[in-house]
Amino acid sequence: MKKFRNVPALITLLAGFVTSVLMIINRIPIVTFLWTLALVMVGFFFVGLLVRFILNKFFQDKNEENKDNNDSPDEGEENAGNLDGTEEASKEETSDSEGVQ
Repeated sequence: MKKFRNVPALITLLAGFVTSVLMIINRIPIVTFLWTLALVMVGFFFVGLLVRFILNKFFQDKNEENKDNNDSPDEGEENAGNLDGTEEASKEETSDSEGVQ
């Protein structure tokens, strides 16, 4: 699913932002700041991948259940003639339009 493809990036950026703000407030030296920030961002990227996997699994199962519940043989038979999605005119509409000239 493409719904959740940005989740790892969003989680990583949010964790990086929070880490940066906290480390700036605490006046951490720049080398320690960069190493800590890099490790936090890599760690939270993998957490984001895990979250995306769980969300995809959860919503994929829900979508499959909905497809199974919505599929009925009656619907397929009714719409089998109209594959292009257009509606056919009823006989009454056809007879009215033929009489007017």
